Amino acid sequence: MQKRNFKVPVGLAFTLVIGLVGFKDTGIFVNNFNAKLNNGTEVSYSPNDRAEITGEGASKTTYKVEADGNTFYVPKESLLKVDNGVNGYTVIKNTTLYDENDQVIRVLASNEYLKFLESQGDKDLVLTEDGLRGFVKKDDCLDPDRIRNIVDGKANEDLFLDNGRSNFSINQGDSVKVAWFQEDYYIVFDNNQNKYQVAKEKISIYTKEETLVEKIKRTTYERPLSLSAESAGLVEKIIDKAYTLIGSPYVYGDTGKEGYDCSGMIYSLMGEFTDKKLPRSSKDMAEVGELVFEEDLEPGDFLFFTSKGGSVINHVALYVGGGKMVHASNSAKSIIETPIDSYYFKNCFSHARRVLD
Repeated sequence: MQKRNFKVPVGLAFTLVIGLVGFKDTGIFVNNFNAKLNNGTEVSYSPNDRAEITGEGASKTTYKVEADGNTFYVPKESLLKVDNGVNGYTVIKNTTLYDENDQVIRVLASNEYLKFLESQGDKDLVLTEDGLRGFVKKDDCLDPDRIRNIVDGKANEDLFLDNGRSNFSINQGDSVKVAWFQEDYYIVFDNNQNKYQVAKEKISIYTKEETLVEKIKRTTYERPLSLSAESAGLVEKIIDKAYTLIGSPYVYGDTGKEGYDCSGMIYSLMGEFTDKKLPRSSKDMAEVGELVFEEDLEPGDFLFFTSKGGSVINHVALYVGGGKMVHASNSAKSIIETPIDSYYFKNCFSHARRVLD
């Protein structure tokens, strides 16, 4: 679910600052979370507990959390991210600006504003209003100017919200701007930045996006038309060129300078013989063209694959006819020809696309 910065009303700003400690992104648990880590450590959190978020998991469905020297991952539906670090700091009372050798540059006066540049361990690199760059210690007297994070939640039912001064109607499934979690309710905003309280069970803060492979599984399939004579001629040229590339080295990210990766080979072939502008990655290519199922394959179709049991496209090949495909194989470290009745095809094939018509 997308997240974006949002201007928080002044009346709520002080409330949101209370309890925020440290200078990393902050999350608030909205559900119980218990896990046993690989080192045997057990972690346990209850609703309203705080956590420091240091990133996302590879699947983008979890937050990476650090606590007491341990790193673990928490599902996004259990942890509400409420800020994105800091823009800078206001000096609360006189403190010191240091250089990289811990030598004093000057004393920072109360109410000076420092722009945050970079975090380095227990110190932050900052820029003063008069243009000096230096370090401040995180435990000094600094008031963080946090970058508030608003999560796009979804209403689980039709809602009519009333805060005594304004009201707000939300239809089931509509997006809701969620800024905070407290006790058993979320704090949300309308478009005029009026805030409301909503019971936790009435809003979902994370909904996993449907993958392309999942969409295809529920797609009503219509058999594609055969290629036109013009396109068939182009396909013949593309396949002939593909065979000349067999043995070329696999080079990640390359389109022919020193070798090819899987999508780089397809991208290069199509660019040479057609005016079709394809995306560069196999994941994005997998959404271009007409959907083709295995029983309707024709030479020139693109074949798309996932990892075994996975749902994310990570490989593409060119079907050359006769039950064979040509592709840049990472495992073989070169462009090869492979039968489509191979173990890999049977276990990892997702679908095919026909770009030429």
